[in-house]
Amino acid sequence: MPYAQLSQVRLHYYERGHGPETLVLVHGFQMSGRVWQLVQQALPEDRYHTVAPDLRGAGATDAPPDEAAYGVDVFAADLYELVGQLGLREFTLVGHSMGGATVARFAVDHPELLKALVLVDPTDPDGRAAASPAEIDRAVEERMAARRAALARGAADEGLGLPHGGPHAPLFAQLAEDVRTAPEPRLRGTVRSLYRLRLGEQVARLPMPVLLACGDADRTIPIEQLLRTWAKYPKGTGLQVWHGVGHSPNLEVPDELAALLRRFVEQATGARQAVGW
Repeated sequence: MPYAQLSQVRLHYYERGHGPETLVLVHGFQMSGRVWQLVQQALPEDRYHTVAPDLRGAGATDAPPDEAAYGVDVFAADLYELVGQLGLREFTLVGHSMGGATVARFAVDHPELLKALVLVDPTDPDGRAAASPAEIDRAVEERMAARRAALARGAADEGLGLPHGGPHAPLFAQLAEDVRTAPEPRLRGTVRSLYRLRLGEQVARLPMPVLLACGDADRTIPIEQLLRTWAKYPKGTGLQVWHGVGHSPNLEVPDELAALLRRFVEQATGARQAVGW
């Protein structure tokens, strides 16, 4: 299992393939890098090199005890350290759910490193509406109480779209355990960071090709909200909507998502070569 020692945490990541095209795959709120394994397996190893990190507090990566050590900006900074250590440039960055906010932050800060950007059922780049400190505290406590109640009922996935059974049952069980054991400081700090997130004006000016992919049966982020998010990205941003698919296409339709990524990366490569980038 590969690890990278960053300035603040020891970060674990899943790596597969040795091809010339690199994809960095970023998970969301309660998940881990494991959520990308089926997509990684569906991409040809001789064509694609994929890296799926466990962000701090997730999976096998260190989990600082202070909630101030977590949030979208922190995750993006860790990601920048990781790709620097791995020597990655000209890669496609992919973010799922809350990971969509993380990759948006990274793309705004480091556009020169990216070939393309993909958002899968992403969080709005403008986060949550402004609120007073007391209102934020109340919202965080309500969110944590709801999570504890869901876990007590045995509803580990809280509508995240975790499948059950079938040939990938062991993977789904491991992911459910990652969700169940996600440390509360990580979740608290991440929720708080959404009240500071205001990237809408900046993501509208991103220079790289962008694609948003989602399911119209998403119960975590409704399709109407996802379409409003899509409209905040640059004119010409691609849109893929799968009918009947929920919040986690990377688990529900991994082969279709992998095929979409391949087409998009090939188109992005062709576009860059055509203009001499």
